[in-house]
Amino acid sequence: MNSTSTPSRKPVYYVGIGASAGGLEALDSFFTNMPTPNSMAFIVIQHLSPDYKSLMVELLSKR
Repeated sequence: MNSTSTPSRKPVYYVGIGASAGGLEALDSFFTNMPTPNSMAFIVIQHLSPDYKSLMVELLSKR
């Protein structure tokens, strides 16, 4: 790598997190308190009814 290259930022750890519609506040709290930068990639899976409007994108995009 030369001095003008950007170092690779591949995650060292992959973390899976599951939550129901009622778990969005807990997810928000978790990501608010997660130090950055870190070497983790987060995979968030939300379980809810197909006719329920999820607010997860709006909530977590701030983090």
